[in-house]
Amino acid sequence: MRLVLHRPPLNYLDLESLQEFDALIQSMGDKPDCRALVIESEGKAFSAGLDVAELTRERVFLLLEQFHRVAGSVLSFARPTIAVVRGIALGAGNELAACCDFVFASETASFGQPEIKFGSIPSLAPLILPPLIGTRRTLEMILTGDLIPAKEAQRIGLTYSVAPEDKLADSVETLIGRFRRLSLPIMELALEASRGARARAIEDSLRDAESLYLNRLMDVEDCAEGAQAFLEKRAPNWQNR
Repeated sequence: MRLVLHRPPLNYLDLESLQEFDALIQSMGDKPDCRALVIESEGKAFSAGLDVAELTRERVFLLLEQFHRVAGSVLSFARPTIAVVRGIALGAGNELAACCDFVFASETASFGQPEIKFGSIPSLAPLILPPLIGTRRTLEMILTGDLIPAKEAQRIGLTYSVAPEDKLADSVETLIGRFRRLSLPIMELALEASRGARARAIEDSLRDAESLYLNRLMDVEDCAEGAQAFLEKRAPNWQNR
């Protein structure tokens, strides 16, 4: 089964698209002919993250809550999950890809958590990235906001496979073909056993992450300045308060 992000040009995730996304995931999980969930995109980006225009005090709670609901649905999906990344996967886009069991990337793809450059912080990256790439590389991504090219992302464990654009679909289909030869209930149990500890650790820490974001970050003046600067396409004027 395939879910295609289509909100050009950069596939920003807003509340409406996240609600639709979650509903589609829920509708797919119990279909016997579904052997994997593939999340991919149209356009020049996998996703550039949450829609900054919706990161207002009035809407941020709903947006963050819905994004975490989508992440939880991906993490608990009853079949293997595969992200196919073409172009950039930034912020929540990178986090969404990291929630998947396998990440395939084109050679020109890049990954990053650039929130700090725009007066914000990631909510899921501190929880979901360390088991994949380690604490120090996670901290580097979050504190620098720098992009990581596909080959380096594969080297550190952020992606499963990197392929030329014209070979990417074949690489994904080869893996799904291996899943089709397996017993469905046994595969489901193997996934549950493999994901259990990671999913529980994320769930236990998620409320603290949400509280930090909603109750402290949103009270920092530089947070509002960063968002406004992003929307106005200018450098932020940090006040350090």
